[in-house]
Amino acid sequence: MSMQGRTRGWLCALLAGFFLVATSLPVLAGVGGIGGISSFTGGDGSFKRVLREGIVIGIADDYPFTYQDSKTKEFDGLDVRIFRAITKLLGIEKVSWQIVQFDAMIPGLVAKRWDVAADNIHENPKRLAVIDFTSPAYWYGSALAVYKGNPKNIHTAGDLAGKVVGVVRGSFNHTFLENRKDIKELKLYTTNESEFADLIARRIDVTMEDDIKVGLFIKNHPGVPMEFATGYAPALEEYGYARYGIRKADIDLNHAISRAIDELRGKRDGIPKILEEGGLGLRNMWYWPVTK
Repeated sequence: MSMQGRTRGWLCALLAGFFLVATSLPVLAGVGGIGGISSFTGGDGSFKRVLREGIVIGIADDYPFTYQDSKTKEFDGLDVRIFRAITKLLGIEKVSWQIVQFDAMIPGLVAKRWDVAADNIHENPKRLAVIDFTSPAYWYGSALAVYKGNPKNIHTAGDLAGKVVGVVRGSFNHTFLENRKDIKELKLYTTNESEFADLIARRIDVTMEDDIKVGLFIKNHPGVPMEFATGYAPALEEYGYARYGIRKADIDLNHAISRAIDELRGKRDGIPKILEEGGLGLRNMWYWPVTK
């Protein structure tokens, strides 16, 4: 074959290759502009299912993360806004929200009453035994909140001995403290609002709660007789990234949502903007102690 013929053949093969790639891209993309060539079709069909049928998102009444506005009846909160951005990026058009008690989120997820547990949940071995988690969206840790002036002089985990301590049922703080025999009473709540109300009314001595929630509650209620317990140094396991729960079988859906989270963390108008709108900052994007 002549040099001209070989060149013509090479060019035809190259053009055919370009044509094959170009015609394949729309099929591979399959979703709303994320990554360009990701289909998230590993074989279980879970992502295709929510594209076709819609997604049901389970949340708790857990201000400021997830809640329903009492006036507008709209769902809102840091995690709600993050999931609105996720579903938009992935092209999931039908989105339904269901408010449940916090301790019912994982059982309901396993029972297929919703597709995602979207009130952020810390990953731990007990939860990993029954569900999987997405990529991390942001992070936070635990704090102790006390009545103004700290009349019971509570500063450390050891100071909880002999005290009435409030926690949200099913939360990490609940499991962290439930085996403490020296605590006078571990009082369980379904919302942090009722938990804080009892602290202010002095029906409990102290509450162990997410530092973000305590800080925002004090900020949004000027003059409230409640404050951080100074000097508290949380154990390492009390810090963690905020993630979302997904059934173990829904690998494609986990892949898609995790990829969306990763991309939204890298967009200045993505998760960083949502956190700032919620009163947080870029310090909550990475893993280091929150400055009180």
